Amino acid sequence: MSTTEPSFSVNGRFRSSVANIIYYLNSNAERVLLLTLYTYIVFIIGTEVFRRFVLNMSSLWGPESARYMFIYLTWIGASWGVNERLHIRIDIIHDYVSERTTGLLYVLGDLMMLIFSVAAIQISIPLIQNSITFGSVSQALRVNLAFFQVAIPFGMSLFVIRILQATYRDVQDIKNGEPVYKGETLFSE
Repeated sequence: MSTTEPSFSVNGRFRSSVANIIYYLNSNAERVLLLTLYTYIVFIIGTEVFRRFVLNMSSLWGPESARYMFIYLTWIGASWGVNERLHIRIDIIHDYVSERTTGLLYVLGDLMMLIFSVAAIQISIPLIQNSITFGSVSQALRVNLAFFQVAIPFGMSLFVIRILQATYRDVQDIKNGEPVYKGETLFSE
């Protein structure tokens, strides 16, 4: 093969586009999923209210599907909360310790959440396997319950990814002597 033949490697423009897509998904995946699920829930519940009070009829599948989508919304929202450091925490201790200690406390908290997340994934897998094995179905939709129970390991897997990212960010901040990311302030002091 001569050296003048074109290379089949990925060109720089393609790599840049893929990197942009990955960056966008990393920054916005949960928000897009949350918006989609929330829109679905609002639409279905709004439709069911109209059907029930105006048309005097309702469906069984509407409220049930909205309820199950709310479960996904909750687990995905928990993952997004980790990424944005929006979970409930007690911050008063951070006023009395150094930035480095604050960072170490965040890392310790993240590691505890990581242990919890991995345990939740391991505990939820047999539940899903039982639903698949015995063919458990939802009452109105007649869909295997495993589809809805997968929300737990799916949300917890996102949780694990975000915890690992937050821990890496915190460790880098501690190494560089910078203050760790504390999340947005909900209430001004």
